[in-house]
Amino acid sequence: MSESHELNVQHHYRDMSQQHDAAKLGIWLFLATEILWFGGLFCGYAVFRANHPDLFKWGGQFLDERYGAANTAVLLISSLTMAMAITFVQKEKKRSALVCLGITFVCAVIFMGIKSVEYEHKFHDHLLGGMAFYQTSDHGNDAGGDHTVALGHGDAEAGKGLWNATCRACHGINGEGVPGQGTVLNTSSYVRSHDDTQLLAFIKKGRTANDPESVLQLQMPPKGGNPMLKDAQLLDIIAYLHTLMIPDSPNNETTTVAVAPTPITSEPEETVSLLDALPRSTTPKAMFAPSGLAADSASQAQRMAVYKRPEVPQLDESRPANAHLFFGLYFLMTGLHGFHVVVGMIVLLWLMWRLQRGDFTKRYYSPVECGGLYWHVVDVIWIFLFPLWYLLT
Repeated sequence: MSESHELNVQHHYRDMSQQHDAAKLGIWLFLATEILWFGGLFCGYAVFRANHPDLFKWGGQFLDERYGAANTAVLLISSLTMAMAITFVQKEKKRSALVCLGITFVCAVIFMGIKSVEYEHKFHDHLLGGMAFYQTSDHGNDAGGDHTVALGHGDAEAGKGLWNATCRACHGINGEGVPGQGTVLNTSSYVRSHDDTQLLAFIKKGRTANDPESVLQLQMPPKGGNPMLKDAQLLDIIAYLHTLMIPDSPNNETTTVAVAPTPITSEPEETVSLLDALPRSTTPKAMFAPSGLAADSASQAQRMAVYKRPEVPQLDESRPANAHLFFGLYFLMTGLHGFHVVVGMIVLLWLMWRLQRGDFTKRYYSPVECGGLYWHVVDVIWIFLFPLWYLLT
């Protein structure tokens, strides 16, 4: 081993050229694993999208392409300034290199700021992946213990959001029913002839498709397929349902809706296992489809017909079967990319600190170049994420 080494050359390298080549090889091997990581997610996206195009059509309305385009522009600018920083380091223009690295860091901050605005909106509206997707109202938990709890009558305003999240896919926006999915409720004699206590008990129990009392032979899953709903939330839905009822008198006189004269009592709910408590699809028979993810093609076509009806607002907030899976994949892919951006910000700060200290020269710039390669790959990944999530949905 040679006794004379260049400055910044580690003892196990022959010269700066060998050290530089080793550093480049190492970063490319690392980036290859990152590409494999995201490649698996992109393959999952392709399969999921091909099997459930209606779900992506629905979910795309909650993604604002203006935010995505702004973040794309920000990252393209940051790639340019990162490449300029490497060039300035090679030319030993320390001040210019620091400015370029600083601009790159500011662009990363802007990117994460825009992404936080997007995420905050979705968190507020419970557009999340997993069980949290179904928590659309906050009435607290039903009291535990062996005693019953007195509940007031439901809040129709709160019930509207719960109706859209749980009942609308089967019973329509105004309770008019969806063919093949759910019966008409806004003219139902059953609803008119039962009080809130009886309706609450029926919704909690549900009804099978082969029940003799089922006229249309359609399944009514317990709690509309959402086991996360509490009694107070179900009463909110019932209260909203009352507002949808159409008078059946000849002179369009308002029909009196039966209500319970006394406070409704809620029995303590049975303890169920974690697996039994997991949310199920809000569309009947969805969990029994061959894919196990969404209803069959006929049911999907019926749901798609809802989007094309003129009376449905442009922003359709009804939630199709397993909609939480759409947002689960969205947050997984964009969140993982955001994590890489944060790591890149840490690397940029480290490079700026070393550059300010005077560690880099026109022959020793490998850390800056390797950091730049990492940053470029992060930017390229977003170039794919932007059209897939914001433009094609």
